[in-house]
Amino acid sequence: MAALALASPLSAQSVEGTRAGIPRTNLISSNPIGLLFEWYQGEFEHAISPTISLAAAFASFSLSDDDISSLDGIVRYYPAARAVRGFSLGAIAGISGVKEETCEVFECGRDEYTAFTLGIRGDYVWLLGRDQNLAVAAGIGAKRLFADKINGIEGLPVARLSIGYAW
Repeated sequence: MAALALASPLSAQSVEGTRAGIPRTNLISSNPIGLLFEWYQGEFEHAISPTISLAAAFASFSLSDDDISSLDGIVRYYPAARAVRGFSLGAIAGISGVKEETCEVFECGRDEYTAFTLGIRGDYVWLLGRDQNLAVAAGIGAKRLFADKINGIEGLPVARLSIGYAW
């Protein structure tokens, strides 16, 4: 009976041989499925507190006849106070380069523009495996391009389906 009184209630929640209770503060991820379609995406995220993380993301893809590359900084808020895991809301600020195909009467060409971007996104990260190092992340959002010269493109979708490593 004395052993039951002295036993910690938390010891029943841990699993022998795992490190699942150790918080992860870094996450690197990429979209391997996108490689099949020549859509490239990568991200590095670092938790600066239990509720806030900072991330840098790169993406390169094509929409119709336009090629788009972007480099974004992201500030994420994790309401459950478990940064780099679970649900987050993020604010995006970055730079996007757009290469547009333009055609006039008998002449086609490519115009290149650079635009400052601002946006918002929602993400969810699952940490899986015995040591919870395997990360699966999904998210969606949008960002606005601030440039006068880009014809027909005012905003860009932001999507994330990636696999990564957390430590």
